[in-house]
Amino acid sequence: RRRVSFQLIPKRWSWDCKHCRFLVQVTLNQHIPADYLLRVCEQLGPLIDQHIPPSVPGVCTLLGTGRQSLLRTANGCNYTVWNSSAVAALHRGRPPEPPLNAARPPNIVAVTRARQTTGTSRFGHALPSSTYQQMKMHRRILGHLSSVYCVAFDRTGRRIFTGSDDCLVKIWATDDGRLLSTLRGHAAEISDMTVNYENTLIASASCDKIIRIWCLRTCAPITVLQGHAASITSIQFSPSVLGSSRILASTGADGMVCFWQWNALTMKFNDHPVKFTERSRPGVQISCCSFSCGGMFLATGSTDHVIRVYYLGSDAPMKLSELDDHVDKVVAVQFCNNSDGFLSGSRDGTVRIWHYHQQEWKNICLDMSVRLSPAVSGDDKSVKLVVTMVAWDRSDRTVITAVSNYLLKVWNSYTGQLLHILSGHDDEVFVLEAHPFDWRIMLSAGHDGNIYIWDLSKGYKIRNFFNMIEGQGHGAVFDCKFSADGQHFACTDSHGHLLIFGFGCSRPYEKIPDQMFFHTDFRPLIRDSNNYVLDEQTQQAPHLMPPPFLVDVDGNPHSPHFQRLVPGRENCKEEQLIPQLGYMANGDGEVVEQVIGQQTADEEQEDSPLDNLIRQLQHQQDERISSGNQAGDIGGAIGSPPNVGLRRSGQVEGVRQMHNNAPRSQMATERDLLAWSRRVVVNEVQLGTFRFPVAGGDIDEWLPPSWIMETVPHRSPFVPQMGDEVLIYFRQGHQAYVRAVRRAKAYSINPQKQPWNKLELRDQESVKVIGIKYEVGPPTLCCLKLAFLDPLSGKMTNDSFSLKYHDMPDVIDFLVLQQFYSEAKERNWQPGIRFRSIIDDAWWFGSVESQQPLETEYPDSLFQCYVVRWDNGEREKMSPWDIEPIPEEAEIPLEVGDCVPVTEEELQSLLYTPQEGEWGLHTQEEECERVIGAIDQLLLMDMAKAFSFPVDLKVYPLYCTVVAYPTDLSTIRRRLTNHFYRRISALMWEVRYIEHNARTFNEPQSPIVAAAKTVTDVLLRFIGYTLHKNDVDVDSDTPGTSTGHCVSNASNSDIIGHCRELLRRLIDSPDSEPFRQPVDLFAYPDYRDIIDTPMDLGSVVETLAAGNYDNPMEFAKDIRLIFTNSKAYTPNKKSRIYSMTLSLSAFFETHIISIISDYKSAVQSQRRSRQRLSCSKRLQVSPATRYKT
Repeated sequence: RRRVSFQLIPKRWSWDCKHCRFLVQVTLNQHIPADYLLRVCEQLGPLIDQHIPPSVPGVCTLLGTGRQSLLRTANGCNYTVWNSSAVAALHRGRPPEPPLNAARPPNIVAVTRARQTTGTSRFGHALPSSTYQQMKMHRRILGHLSSVYCVAFDRTGRRIFTGSDDCLVKIWATDDGRLLSTLRGHAAEISDMTVNYENTLIASASCDKIIRIWCLRTCAPITVLQGHAASITSIQFSPSVLGSSRILASTGADGMVCFWQWNALTMKFNDHPVKFTERSRPGVQISCCSFSCGGMFLATGSTDHVIRVYYLGSDAPMKLSELDDHVDKVVAVQFCNNSDGFLSGSRDGTVRIWHYHQQEWKNICLDMSVRLSPAVSGDDKSVKLVVTMVAWDRSDRTVITAVSNYLLKVWNSYTGQLLHILSGHDDEVFVLEAHPFDWRIMLSAGHDGNIYIWDLSKGYKIRNFFNMIEGQGHGAVFDCKFSADGQHFACTDSHGHLLIFGFGCSRPYEKIPDQMFFHTDFRPLIRDSNNYVLDEQTQQAPHLMPPPFLVDVDGNPHSPHFQRLVPGRENCKEEQLIPQLGYMANGDGEVVEQVIGQQTADEEQEDSPLDNLIRQLQHQQDERISSGNQAGDIGGAIGSPPNVGLRRSGQVEGVRQMHNNAPRSQMATERDLLAWSRRVVVNEVQLGTFRFPVAGGDIDEWLPPSWIMETVPHRSPFVPQMGDEVLIYFRQGHQAYVRAVRRAKAYSINPQKQPWNKLELRDQESVKVIGIKYEVGPPTLCCLKLAFLDPLSGKMTNDSFSLKYHDMPDVIDFLVLQQFYSEAKERNWQPGIRFRSIIDDAWWFGSVESQQPLETEYPDSLFQCYVVRWDNGEREKMSPWDIEPIPEEAEIPLEVGDCVPVTEEELQSLLYTPQEGEWGLHTQEEECERVIGAIDQLLLMDMAKAFSFPVDLKVYPLYCTVVAYPTDLSTIRRRLTNHFYRRISALMWEVRYIEHNARTFNEPQSPIVAAAKTVTDVLLRFIGYTLHKNDVDVDSDTPGTSTGHCVSNASNSDIIGHCRELLRRLIDSPDSEPFRQPVDLFAYPDYRDIIDTPMDLGSVVETLAAGNYDNPMEFAKDIRLIFTNSKAYTPNKKSRIYSMTLSLSAFFETHIISIISDYKSAVQSQRRSRQRLSCSKRLQVSPATRYKT
């Protein structure tokens, strides 16, 4: 009213020229809130953006122009093309800015002419970002036998360095991809490399705790630095070039930061570094470091979430600050290119931009959960995001972060505003590389095998490369670097390849082979006390040896014209390029002998003294190894020191063979391999012998319990068998078991890892056994993988869980067969009814008093729901399946409270009754007799003698400490006689365990393992002969797959056959070695604390053979679980295990796609067939019926 009285509101007029009062308008529009206009403006922008995208996504403005205007239309946003005169014009002495709606950069011809006219041009005009679309892969070279985590260019960009898990550093020519040199000496994986700023030295760090410095001109070792007590995580030369004093910094897993001082004139290194021990608590590691652009500051990140900054401007390095703003591990730090700011990325999901201001470090926090358009999508808080890598662009205008959801985010480095979100990667990204001079360009690469070139100014992808390796899937890309001139970039992958990209023609790279190794790459080395090395065969330093021969991955020499690519052989005569091939004394294969450069082609010229020395040393070495192997056969397994040579008697000295027979320390870290395999490396085991020597000691507690080894079936305790179709799982009983285990301290069990804490479990669940594994005790545990069944359809769902248990006194079974459960439920016990129950093979009698739930939380549960009174007066809670009605003819005890023995007929009547089809086309009796006859014939054969009877634990007392579930042919025969197996799949599962146990206790390539495989295959083929005849019709009422579809037996068997073949190829792969058997929980007891559901290839083999995969998606789910567990337990991305995981995962994903596609096509085809059949049946209705209708 006051606004009206003071005439602050203008008069309003209606359409008929009548005056409208303001208060009347307010009354008529009471539904309009105070912020109505603001909300209308907020909605306008997103609505228009959906139809006509703006030039800069995410920027909300009401006053924009061009493609940012709210008044833009589709016709008004057409791109314009520059003309030559516009490019040549100058605006305030500078070339003009391109219009917002410019279609593309001006033509390069127009730009060149304009520069000739005006004397200047814009960088973006002369080199538009679209130019990088012309970059291509020149060559992919296999040069290492293991993953390559490190790649670097020298300061000129003419040479490429690669450091691999095969312990080698190799030098390559950038211009044509030639292999120039191999730097040998490390005894473990290469973890980092760096080239000094004078371009005279290269330093490489390794997991062997050693730093080696080489001269780039001669490849000679300058020094060996030993100061760390654990693996070295990073090294960097300081950019500071004041005077002749230089600094090399290194960080390690021991929590130390070392500053190594050296003189640039004399190339002398101080062997005693300045050390800072930053281990605030046990286990802290310094994970990364970065020098400032001037070399005065070094920032380090550690696993204790602290960032430490060191100052190098004084006489000795000193610690300047400790910054603890992060709350989780710091995984990356990087100084900017032009000032004192640096980035830090942490697993807490934040990146901080640090600047030194007013005597303290201040930061801008970047939250990785922030989205580009908050008004539309909001913040992503549902999943905890982890930072994997950080980087600056070349001009320090923007910051790029890689996040665990596979997205790259571009931020304004001054304000912390999110500018772009770059999507395209399908796996984690650990490589972000800025262009050396073009601030717009950023390179990213990840474990998905994709390499992207991005335009940061516009936030879009310029070029994409996919590292697909024929027959092996994609190769995960581990490192990328630009050359100094920006004309090339190099990448390395998980399969040992070097990928060279660049502009221009690829013709120079066509002159080199795809595989390049020197025949001396993996020759054994001998080491002195200071860790300097000599070639064992020639007793020379590796850099002083004659030019080697170029060979492929199997050690086969390349043709002579390729040999000229080796430095030092360019001008050799043809006959000098052909290596001499000798044969080892045992005649097992060829050996490429080193040919010393000859000065003349005279064939009759006498051998040089060095040639004779080489042959003499070779002969002596063969004799020494041969005698050593004989002694090893007698004395058993003898561990080899790290510097033992790679030659082995009876093996070819090819590159691949040498690597496969290398000491463990040269192939993987000891911890990585022990975490995945319980095997030890010993000499070949003779038939009938086992791995472990006879040892004394009490091993009774290791013996498998009787409830597992029983050959006569019993109702209780419950012994699971593969293929148990329907089980009833009782949560209350499982919880009681866990409490009993913790109370008795039977073994370590984590209540938080139990299924009810991870899944929404009801009081009882219908489940199916899809995996069985036994763990060595004490106590011996049965590990089950249970799949949920739909309560209505009875089909398996996609959910499952795992548990482990063992038989304990006074602990009731919490898994009950559906057959027993249904029978007990139908009896409907009432108070006062008499019953009997079996306890210790005797009948005990009592009466039902009442029915009440065990726990009020589960009122409908039948688990121990009856209160019973025994005839001796004791009261107890019982489950309905544990009590039986008393037949009229039953024997009654003479005295009240006594028991009567159970007869054999009564025991048999209480056992499981096989259902139709569970024993194929035959009955249980017929099939058991048939298989017994086959076993009797096998027992007469020599190859089955080792498996005819149980292993004699007096001779092999440690057998039960390795094998959790012993079995043999005689045990299987007794169980068949007693009808122990409930179905034929359970029998097949135990037959396979013969080979499983032999492979577990013996060397995989030993004769006894081969014999076990033969026996198993023969018996399985005999058992499964009749099963293949049992075809299922497409239109039958047989329950379908877990996806609700039904596939014919013929089609499904083909698809499962493809899965079986893929699984075989996975197991045959060398990368699958850690995943073939379960993780040894004795070596790594914390494994189950991290991994909820263990899985291994052996379990998948058993599940697949038992027919528990209804479709390939379930098969793929278990295989992927193996890789997921591996990545979760081995977070070190540079570990050998992680590399093997990525390689095997890529191979699997490449082949499983077609299998799943074929399965889905078969399902759709059969659905259409059913529809056509149903339609034809309707059309075949008789005319009379149609007339009546």
